[in-house]
Amino acid sequence: MRNITPFLLLLIAMTMASCSLVKTAYNNAPALIAWRLDDYFSFNDAQKTKLKLALQDVHAWHRQNELPRYVSLLNTIHDDLSHDVTAQTACQRIESIKSNLQTLQIKMIPMIVEIAGTLSDKQLQHLQKKLEKRNQEWKEEWWQETTEEQREVRLEKSEEFAEKVYGDLNEKQINLLKQVIAKSDINPAIIYAEILRRDEDALDILKALRNLASSNEEKSQLVRAGFERMQTSPNAAYQAHIETVTQLSCETIASLHATTTAKQRLHAQQWIEDYKTQFTQLQSK
Repeated sequence: MRNITPFLLLLIAMTMASCSLVKTAYNNAPALIAWRLDDYFSFNDAQKTKLKLALQDVHAWHRQNELPRYVSLLNTIHDDLSHDVTAQTACQRIESIKSNLQTLQIKMIPMIVEIAGTLSDKQLQHLQKKLEKRNQEWKEEWWQETTEEQREVRLEKSEEFAEKVYGDLNEKQINLLKQVIAKSDINPAIIYAEILRRDEDALDILKALRNLASSNEEKSQLVRAGFERMQTSPNAAYQAHIETVTQLSCETIASLHATTTAKQRLHAQQWIEDYKTQFTQLQSK
């Protein structure tokens, strides 16, 4: 279940790819996602065929129904960039993105139910090993030995993304990011515990979906409940932590944007405009 997230990232693409890559990634999303999921599950030919058809259906639905929502959101963000914004506004935009993800998750439930019902023990074991490998990679990227090292990594990634949006940051802006990161340490242990919880939850759900005695509606509800636990974790420590981190992120977005120059805001608006153009064009292809 966690593996549907790369699907959304490929569809949005904004936060990790050049604008020129968005069109290619989106138009080839079904094949790219099928390839990615096959790496996690090692599908047989029949499963690959079912997955291909299901992803093509979701892709067609997404192009017609969700891309217009993305363009609308980008229009709103474009307008936001022309003036100072509050932390509340930044959080509202984040919630809009999360809402898009939730809509996509619901749309993919029938596909998950259909494919999961055909998974073998060997394929689930393969998935578990892949998740363990990915978790180790996460630890290597985000769980450094010291707090200072963790802050350096976060600063590097924050600065890289901010400059993608605004262009070069000045010293005052970089110092602002440093100060925010220094007073808002992220606890990798809490996040890693949630990653493990989600992995276990996903594996339990996938196993339950193979139960022939369950109806499709019962199976769909299992998946839907799993997605809801991703949105609001039963892990109280993680949920409290992520809510704090999200609020601080919103405050940082607002504070950084307030320091930007007219040139930087124009750069950000053009960055958004480029993606809006891409998504608008993709609606008709």
